[in-house]
Amino acid sequence: MTKFDVWSWRTGRVLLAGAFALALAACGGGGGSAGTPTIGPGSGASSPSSAASAVAADLVVVLNKATMTNSGTDSITATVTSIDSNRAAVGGVPVNFSVDSNAVVTPSGTATDTSSGTLTAKITQGSDTTVRQVNLTVKSGAVSRVVAFNVVQTSSSTNPQASDLNLALSATSIDDSGSKTVVATATAVDANRNALSGIPVQLAVSDSSASIVVPSTQTNAGGQVSGTVSIGQDRTNRTITVTATSGTLVRTAAFQVTGAKFTRATPLPAVVSTGAAATVAYTLSDTNSNPLAGVPISVSGAGISGQSGKTDLNGGYIFSYTAPNTPGASLAITAQAGGADPSVVTVTIPGGTTTLPAATTPVSTTLNLSSNVVSVNSGQSNNQVAINAFFRDGSNAPIPNVRVLFGVNGDNQTGTIGSGNTTVLSDASGTASGTYAPGSVSSPTNGVAILACWKTTDFASGDKASNCAAAGGQLLTTNLTIVSNPVSISIGTDNTISLGASSLTYVKKYVVLVVDSAGNPKAGVQVTPSVDLGGFGKGYWKYNLATQVWERSPDFGALGLLAATCPNEDLNRNGVIDAGEDVNGNQQLDPRKSDVSVTLVGSTTTDANGVAVLQLEYPQNMASWVKYKITVTAAGVLSPPAYFPQGQPVSLPSQSLATLLGSGVSAPVENYLYTYDWLPVRASDLGSATVPPAFVHSPYGVAADCTSTR
Repeated sequence: MTKFDVWSWRTGRVLLAGAFALALAACGGGGGSAGTPTIGPGSGASSPSSAASAVAADLVVVLNKATMTNSGTDSITATVTSIDSNRAAVGGVPVNFSVDSNAVVTPSGTATDTSSGTLTAKITQGSDTTVRQVNLTVKSGAVSRVVAFNVVQTSSSTNPQASDLNLALSATSIDDSGSKTVVATATAVDANRNALSGIPVQLAVSDSSASIVVPSTQTNAGGQVSGTVSIGQDRTNRTITVTATSGTLVRTAAFQVTGAKFTRATPLPAVVSTGAAATVAYTLSDTNSNPLAGVPISVSGAGISGQSGKTDLNGGYIFSYTAPNTPGASLAITAQAGGADPSVVTVTIPGGTTTLPAATTPVSTTLNLSSNVVSVNSGQSNNQVAINAFFRDGSNAPIPNVRVLFGVNGDNQTGTIGSGNTTVLSDASGTASGTYAPGSVSSPTNGVAILACWKTTDFASGDKASNCAAAGGQLLTTNLTIVSNPVSISIGTDNTISLGASSLTYVKKYVVLVVDSAGNPKAGVQVTPSVDLGGFGKGYWKYNLATQVWERSPDFGALGLLAATCPNEDLNRNGVIDAGEDVNGNQQLDPRKSDVSVTLVGSTTTDANGVAVLQLEYPQNMASWVKYKITVTAAGVLSPPAYFPQGQPVSLPSQSLATLLGSGVSAPVENYLYTYDWLPVRASDLGSATVPPAFVHSPYGVAADCTSTR
């Protein structure tokens, strides 16, 4: 049975003893007078009180079983005993029952029995047949007690209940890149170890950041339920536990997340005089050297004040301290964060004969950056790149204590080297680490040089990386690009056309690409397209028996005829018929603005590849008879907008038919609209001799006269 509190087992035992004594008394047995049954600890407890509206000091709740099947006929009986401060039963106490999770409770009365101090209630599943936990709450005055039980899957010939449950994981550890997952598989079996199908199994993870995707919560033909576990946004090293539950069966399995590490632990400076202020710069990264931001970190050392905090957006943390009064000693400073192996750096406190030894002359030197492209910084950003200089001897063994000064050229002196002009020492791995944070000014491609000037002995005060040769050092350089706003936008397309959802329109798609000064795609850029209709055509298509396609002369074959190309009558594109605009006198402006629509497909911003997709949609009969031009702008782009088909902006107000005809040039309208294109047609609609295309005749007429509607 389920016990509610630490007194329940004692009370229950005494209650049973009392009940047994009552039974003996009723039968005349027990070898003595009937007496009065005692309930509670000790033999001096009083009998139940029968005073009206008695008050209980506590309630003892006992269930006759711990689970209820979801058969619809099963039930649980709860017995409540009201007791006084001496743990003796007290009767006549008002008691209220309630349950959650859609269960139903039916009490046998409203107050405990005046003789036994007990009251029972029957609990059923209600209309909810799901497997779940149910909480029973019992109250009397200010006293409230809660006891829980589980509704479990009923076992039948058509819906058996598992006798055992196995849980297996596809891996016992994964790195913290976020791209890898673990598959958890639970297998339900019967008493003979046969796999059972149709068994409900719930999979869950203990980690607050991790998630699990379970396509089905019932076992398949192989008796299995599987779920895919992702580590989520938390990329620290830790253990994630997976739990599988089926009825009363619970199984767990765990895997490790690894990869978090300190990629930088640089003392600045590495030699600190007694009482002097100094810092240690840390960077916490994942397995791919991406920064881990917002991770708690603690740093401590003998004789210095410890410090705790969180890593910044670049995974960095600066520990500040004052060197203790221990001249001639070495100070070990330890940092712990994100479950990574502790980082221990050693700082020399000079005194007496203590000096920093000269480094072995390296045979191999390399200067690397965490990225060769970095964005400018504004007041709300903290973009930076990590700098690492590596030193190896002839056996490729790391060389510690190489002195390095970091510097920068080509950034208009707007950026910052994290270590300033302080010497950085290579550590036990032969690595000297630093950072560079740009200012608010972008650079040409590879226009910024990062410098690392190194020596095996100490630099003199005032030495800088920019005067490396004069300082007696050796110079390493590498380049990067500082980017700011997106700088360029382009538009293009392919050679396909599709039908619209109604099958009455054509849909032509175009791709928009936005990049920065390094040619890297810019994600999340707001893109705004527009389409201008420059003019319309008049004429017809004709089927060519020789070529077996429909043609329109002169631009789509030898037959058919483009009788006239006319400029847009709406010169200022305001949709209103102004004086002199309705050239053909049909009481409307041709072409109609609604002949073509332009929309972005999906998102209105560029994706991770700097790409957005837009489409033109137009009635099929308008194809080849309307001149169009697409203009695309992007928020913050420094270059001009992108145009299709040719890179020339729309000029408004446009020129009227009379102005063009009076210009004296040959084919004036065609020459004026040369940067526009005809709405494309679908090639497959040109091949049938018996079924003409929808655009066989121009919707604007066939006569060679723009002033006529014929």
